[in-house]
Amino acid sequence: MNAALAVAITILFTAISQLLQKQVAILHRNKSSEISTLGFYLRAPTFWLALLCLGLGMLAWLFALSRLDVGKAYALLSVNYLLVPLAATFLFNERLPLRGWIGALLLCIGIVLIGKS
Repeated sequence: MNAALAVAITILFTAISQLLQKQVAILHRNKSSEISTLGFYLRAPTFWLALLCLGLGMLAWLFALSRLDVGKAYALLSVNYLLVPLAATFLFNERLPLRGWIGALLLCIGIVLIGKS
């Protein structure tokens, strides 16, 4: 596996983890239960799937860091600042204001510039 693939896997798994965490939070908010918040999370399969994705992302990240400078790798990881809100607009009907889209566009430009350096 090369460094670019490791960063891509990190981005994918951490984005999925963030979206699954949001799903767990929504489920908790919508469920009136006698179970404590921690108890609810520990019993939710989606929580454990989110944790697994986060762990797999971390393993890929460690591999990427062993082959890339942290400054470059971390800048590439910022793709998540675009990917997660974009996915949330479709999955959770969240709205990203114009200022957010402009910021995401600027991030993309920065990622391209850093990727070419």
